[in-house]
Amino acid sequence: MEMTSSVMRFALATYFMKRGYVFPPSQASELSWTSPTYKPMIIEYDDVEIGSNEEFTNLVFTHVSNLRQLLVEQRLHDWSRGVVELREYVITNKLVTSLVTLLVTLLKRHEQNAVCIVQIIEHMCFETKGEPSLVFDQFVELLVKALDQCCENKDAGVAIWILRAIHGVLHGLRQYHEQQYDISRQNQRHWQDQNMITEMIYDCLVESIGTKDN
Repeated sequence: MEMTSSVMRFALATYFMKRGYVFPPSQASELSWTSPTYKPMIIEYDDVEIGSNEEFTNLVFTHVSNLRQLLVEQRLHDWSRGVVELREYVITNKLVTSLVTLLVTLLKRHEQNAVCIVQIIEHMCFETKGEPSLVFDQFVELLVKALDQCCENKDAGVAIWILRAIHGVLHGLRQYHEQQYDISRQNQRHWQDQNMITEMIYDCLVESIGTKDN
């Protein structure tokens, strides 16, 4: 698949430049701006298989770093717009699978940023009014596959974060259904059961961490 030109990459990156952020377009792992409460996410490219997707990998790492900064500064409107632009980019260029792969890699290699990454995943799955986005089904399917792979490899730490993302997405879907169809009461038991199952999975994963460490 032919990658988009550097012009397309620049178009996405300028979302942050317009808000006073300046970073070299060829160095996604180094940011020229910092905050007293923020440490830029330094990415070692040995962490991932870049191959022909080096341009996209650089773009995602830079974008995630900037999104994390926006969360630190509580600029939630800008943060939301940044996630939407990234979603539109991957839809247009058919890179949803590649994006999920990179986000899972970041969860594994940079767990200190896991909360931000999970929020990005959740926000990717919904439009601004709460309805499921175009990537909802594909994201959930890919996340479930990633969770299965983590469990198979006994990578419990990443599995827990992926499960939290899935749980957040399902919670968002529940809220949307409740608002649209007013079905909160009749489905209350269903959601309680779902939450109980989720907690059981959490416990199993935590137990597997202890088993792995031993």
